Amino acid sequence: MADIFTNSQVHGHSMIQSIKQVVLFCLVIGALSAAAQDYSNRAIKITDKADELIRSRSFGEAVEMLKKAIDIDPSYPQPYLKLTTIYNLYQKKDSAAKYYNGALSVIPESRISQKMWANAARMNYATGNYQEGLNAANRLTAPDSLLKLSLQFAVQSITNGVELEQELLPEEINAFGMQYFPVLTVDESKIIYTKRDSNTPGSDEDIMISTRIGGSWIPSQSISQSINTPFNEGACTISADGRTLIFTACEGRKSVGSCDLYITYRNGNTWSSPQNLGETVNSKHWDSQPALSADGRTLYFSSNRPGGQGKRDLWVTKLSDEGWSEPINLGKPVNTALDETTPFIHVNGQSLFFSSDGHYGLGGLDLFVSQKGSPWSQPLNLGHPINTRNDEISLFINALGDFGYYAAENGAGRQSSSTKLIKFRMPSDSLLKSKASYVTGRVLDSETKQPIGASFNMINLVNENDSYTVNADSITGKYFLVLTEGNQYGVFIQRRNYLFEDLNFTTTENSILSPDTIDIYLTPIRSGATVALENIYFNVDSYNLNAKSKSELEELVSFIKNNPSLKFLIEGHTDNTGSDEYNIELSEKRALTVYQYLVDQGVHTSKLAYKGFGSTRPVASNNSDESRIKNRRINITVID
Repeated sequence: MADIFTNSQVHGHSMIQSIKQVVLFCLVIGALSAAAQDYSNRAIKITDKADELIRSRSFGEAVEMLKKAIDIDPSYPQPYLKLTTIYNLYQKKDSAAKYYNGALSVIPESRISQKMWANAARMNYATGNYQEGLNAANRLTAPDSLLKLSLQFAVQSITNGVELEQELLPEEINAFGMQYFPVLTVDESKIIYTKRDSNTPGSDEDIMISTRIGGSWIPSQSISQSINTPFNEGACTISADGRTLIFTACEGRKSVGSCDLYITYRNGNTWSSPQNLGETVNSKHWDSQPALSADGRTLYFSSNRPGGQGKRDLWVTKLSDEGWSEPINLGKPVNTALDETTPFIHVNGQSLFFSSDGHYGLGGLDLFVSQKGSPWSQPLNLGHPINTRNDEISLFINALGDFGYYAAENGAGRQSSSTKLIKFRMPSDSLLKSKASYVTGRVLDSETKQPIGASFNMINLVNENDSYTVNADSITGKYFLVLTEGNQYGVFIQRRNYLFEDLNFTTTENSILSPDTIDIYLTPIRSGATVALENIYFNVDSYNLNAKSKSELEELVSFIKNNPSLKFLIEGHTDNTGSDEYNIELSEKRALTVYQYLVDQGVHTSKLAYKGFGSTRPVASNNSDESRIKNRRINITVID
């Protein structure tokens, strides 16, 4: 997968660091004497001549001479080791490992030191020669535990791996030298990503967008002139409805630290001027690679600020009426002493995907998933074929969990000149614990049929701490709600001067979720306007409220208190099961129960009345269980 290391994402590796590593490596292999047995004098002389060329930095000629020495005497280890040094210097890991393995194959095992076996384990791991690396690690008396675990996992993962079904996204999207960090809206109709024209220094990063219309993607374009500048705009994230965008910028803007996070909002087709998330979220250090929850109110990101577990850690902040909270480190077991980067939170709000080189894996940065909890679950490596020996970063998985998107490198390593965006079929259902889908539509005025804005508060009735707050677009009326399998949701929709509306959604475990479209009509507040309270529940043949009613009732209290000039009638209704007298009495008691709850919560009695209508005002036939459920309801009606 992608090996993208740019200004706004991660720090690169310098040639000076590489040379220091090679010098250390030479000290290790230089301790091996050639005097243990007789070798070809000609091979020794050619190797000595290559040494002179190395000292004069004529590496190309030295390589040819060392290869010639091997041809003359394949049992002589020094040319192998010197070739290893040169290829390491130029970060040609495959060639370095090849010749190091060649050296170990001709050196008597009794003369191979623990350091050399350790080198062999590391080098073969870095180049994907996992079985050879594991063989070397097994010869160590005190192996690096993480390295050995990684080698064992890699061998098993490749043995059990399946072929990855993938397709290159069309040229309308893959139109640049490099494109990476893809994110999509929940309906997968819009893809947003970072592009660079080339991998050369100074090449500008911008955020691009393409929209799918009728099954085809239109040519990508700059997301907005108010977002993109002559400076770099890097890794970004978007809410499920495509209306809140957070991105990374490291220069050219008012900033707190070296790289900061900025937020912008879309209304209609216009994006607001980006604003720095401020000193509460951003630090004087590197803050990047944001990941928004579906409702845009929980933000995960990577930072090297103090107070973490290691180098770069994952942090989280939440949005409330007071603004973004102080970021909290996700802690162990997610974060390690090394790097955790490129988080992605699935729309189910539970599955956090990220890259790390601090957990066991197949090499470089691997992709992992952890499930939300206290603490988060032990990260699970996504395994082969998603992970490889290269760096895997920036994964996006759709709501149903059947497809993923990522950037694939076209070249070798971090000097790659091209990356393309790929769509692939997820190879395992077990990688995503809870699948999700969505409901979309428009909010409309019930009388004019014109689109209007509105606020949505969706609460998981099974777990009231799980809430989802979004707004419909004030220009188009468009909204998105994300539903995760195995939950029951109550949705409260309101707008000033309109009577609220109520929705209820239930999804079952392991159900096949399908997107749905529901237009919502809000009625201007006036006498006689009425709405059914879809999320008020009573026990069977009882007027005792079920605990699942609490969230709805709290929303109702807030609505009434925000409209102090209005009076409301609480209406109880039943189906036609039982006698008329029984139904009248039951509906009256249920209406009274709701009335009493509202009074207990501070609503003045002068603002309320209640009445039971029994089965006299059905809204559906009573010929089926489904229709009878509709008739068993509590309504609230505006009265004079």
